[in-house]
Order: sequence, then C-alpha cells, then structure tokens
Amino acid sequence: MKEIISRILPNIPESDYVKEFRNLDIDSIDLVSVRVEIENSIGRMIPNKDWLSFKNIDDILVYTNGNSAKEQTANSEFVKETKTAAQNFITMPQMCLEALSENWLFKESGDLHWDLLCKGLGTSSSELKDDLGNRLYATFVRIRIDGSGNLSDFKENNPYEFDAELSRFGLGMFFSKINFKSLDQEIKINMMTSFSIRKSTGDNKSLTKSQPSVEHCDIPQSSELPIFGNEYRLVKKEELKTFFYKDYIFNVSQENIFSYEYSLNPYYDLNGVGLLYFASYPIISDFCELQYFNSVSEEKWEERYFTIFRDIMYYANCDSRDKIIYVMNAVEYLNDNKVKITATLYRKSDQKMMARIFTIKQKRAESNLF
Repeated sequence: MKEIISRILPNIPESDYVKEFRNLDIDSIDLVSVRVEIENSIGRMIPNKDWLSFKNIDDILVYTNGNSAKEQTANSEFVKETKTAAQNFITMPQMCLEALSENWLFKESGDLHWDLLCKGLGTSSSELKDDLGNRLYATFVRIRIDGSGNLSDFKENNPYEFDAELSRFGLGMFFSKINFKSLDQEIKINMMTSFSIRKSTGDNKSLTKSQPSVEHCDIPQSSELPIFGNEYRLVKKEELKTFFYKDYIFNVSQENIFSYEYSLNPYYDLNGVGLLYFASYPIISDFCELQYFNSVSEEKWEERYFTIFRDIMYYANCDSRDKIIYVMNAVEYLNDNKVKITATLYRKSDQKMMARIFTIKQKRAESNLF
C-alpha cells in the first residue's frame, strides 16, 4: 500500500503519514486515486463511513494492513457502451442570438450525463446518498465542448440528436462522452463529475467530496484515471502550465488584462438546490468578456463571435449573495477568424478560485449574418 501512496503522493514523505490530512497539501482527486487503487489492490470497496473516519495516511495503512491483494481485471475506458439517443428539432428554446444556445447545450448534456449515472447506480437523483445518509449532489468538475463548426452554424428547424456513453473511476469520479449531431455539424462533449455533500444547509462554500452508497454499479470502470481527469488534477495543482488539445495550445496564466465584477442573478444562475448552476459558468464568462470586447471595438461582439471550443475546469461554488470577479488572463487572435480567450473566475468574499475557462470563439460567417 505504501507503494501506491508514494507513487500518487510523491511529495508527501513517510514521516508525514501521521499528520492530519488538513495539514497536508493533498488534492481531493489524488485521494480519490489513492482510494480506487487501494480498493483494486484489496479486492473490495472501502465503506464511506470507514474512509471518512481516516484522519491521516497512517490510518489508511493500518486499515488495509493484512488484506491480501486480489487479482484485478483491468478494464479499458468505456469497456461497454451505455448509450441513449433522442431526436428533435432546433427551435427557439434551443437558440440564442440566432445560434445554438450554449447554456441549453450544457443543461441538456448535464441532464443526460446525470440520467445515465443514476441508471447505472440504480437509483433516482433525489435518493442518492452516501452511507452516512447525506444527500449527494453531482459536482461537475470539468466540461469540454468541441464543435465541427461554431454555434452559429447550427440552424433553426434542423434535426438534432444526442448520443452518450458513461464510465467511472471508482465510485467517486464519472466520465461521459457525448455527441450532439445536427445534419453535417456536430459537437463533442466531455464531462467529468464527482459527488459532494453540504456541510451545512444553505452554505455553498463548504462542499465536501463523498460517494454514493450502492449495492451494485452497472457503469463500466476505467483501470486508471483518464487523461481528461489527470489534466484537470495537474492544472489544479499548478503542476501543468501548458496543455494541448488538437492544434490548440493553452497556457495556464495568472495575468490580469481585464477584470469585471459580476452580481449573481438567483433566478437564473442558481439550480434547483440553490447551488450556482454549472451551466451558468460559461454564460457568466461570456457576459463579462462582452464588457471587454465592446469597450475596445465598435463591432458587436455578441452578434459576431460564437463558441467553437470551450474547456471549463470547476473548482468551487458560491453563495447567492456573493459576487464573482472575472479576470481575463489572455486574448490571442488565431487564423480562420478565431479568438482564443483564457479567463478565471474568483469568489469576491474570499478570493477563492472558482474556475478556469479556456475558450475559442469564431466570427460568424457573412452568410449567417441576420
């Protein structure tokens, strides 16, 4: 077990194994990885009540001592497909500024991810609890959308369908691959979620990682943390300063070329349980970004540039009466009328980083102008 811990947590010396977790610089995803690999090694799940009782790494080692390793069968990512499909037509509820609504796309994709997750766990979302009886909330950790065209290339009255598959890494992290198709255009959507509980009612700043208490899970398991999750972990720990996707290069920047204070709209930005909705993050970013571009150009940014790529790494939520500080870190003009934007969202109350947002927008084709 020490080999697993030293490999995943190489910066923690053995002399610190007796220190409490709160006094160690350990990322929550690293702990999920430790848990999954130890569970695979001992051949059984560790009950959440036992896991939450551990105060330090030494407690984990004492608990697992004496458990003989059980041979595991490595499963590749998406060993079997879990798919769903539905066809409809793009109409006004799915549109914004005569283009596909990104907010709607996020909500529908998230609902599909959540539906597959609940089916795989054999329970409804309202009944999802950990083994201490705490209500679990799905926490979106990372979302990436990548379109063959920008959102203005998706036309009113065109048919569309979703196709999705789901996998997991332990019972703490879930990954979906979703395709949104409309005639000759498509958007690939990658989603990553974990589970959280509220430490106290109405407090959105004290969410804690947990996992469901279920007798079985039909969702296929990946044998190791997928690259999509590992990139998120390394960026969060600031160990990865640059990452690549296709021909795009993204730098994790701390620069501040523009900032804007955003006040939450509780009737729009919050979800059904009072948390800042994951689908609101890109729209908040768009609204704040708009203030910058419309101040430096007479061209109406919101009518001319539309998302073709978006990658959001979520780190925190916030209360409804808090404010969000948007910081634009970088702007770069690319070929094909594309603009690359890097931004960060912070909670005003404590300067906690809430998200890093990497975006590429493309100018609407002249033939698409309204």
